[in-house]
Amino acid sequence: MKGADDLLADRAAAAGEPGSALRPAPAPTPDTTAEQILAAAARLFGRQGFRATTLRQIAENAGIKAGSVYYHFDGKEEIAARVLDAGIHALTAAVRSHVDGLPAGSGARARLAAAVEGHLWGMLHHGDFTAAHIRIYRNVSDAARARHQPVRSAYTRLWDELLSDCAAAGVLRRDIPVPMVRQFLVGALNWPVDWYDPRRGPFERFAAQITALVFDGIVTEPELAH
Repeated sequence: MKGADDLLADRAAAAGEPGSALRPAPAPTPDTTAEQILAAAARLFGRQGFRATTLRQIAENAGIKAGSVYYHFDGKEEIAARVLDAGIHALTAAVRSHVDGLPAGSGARARLAAAVEGHLWGMLHHGDFTAAHIRIYRNVSDAARARHQPVRSAYTRLWDELLSDCAAAGVLRRDIPVPMVRQFLVGALNWPVDWYDPRRGPFERFAAQITALVFDGIVTEPELAH
């Protein structure tokens, strides 16, 4: 599965463009063996799942011997928990950056729109880790999920706080509980990592279209009662 950076590079190559203006700043190259192991694991988990991925495959993709993995991690379960953490950390940083970058005094609607764009940015520009998170979360052991749960819960609270502020400001409809709104919204925002194609247009336009769907739905006007 290609991440957004790879897809953006493909688009630039197809158009005969140098590509630097189309791509976001690249993710830093892993500079420690532990980071190389996690990056390799994320790629493999995202492509073939947790159970089908072996420590030997992870080591080979990281360019090390299989036994060397144990100098850095207890085993595949710890690696999986750390990959899950990295996916959520990327989303948290992206959402906070987009929301905190708004002008002072921005309203609840603007903050929600920034959070939507931030989540999409994180999903698409950290694709290996976020795709791996989606694919393996329900397949790892209870111990790995428990190890990861504090990070996941913190991200849930971030969205609940944003949506609660929107509800208090009258931005959200009142007949649907905030937790249900959050589950539906974040779930929907996760899946573009599988189907987003930057060759159809820039990320900014894509984010604006998704935000319009979030705020205004897919129906142009209510159906008249007969």
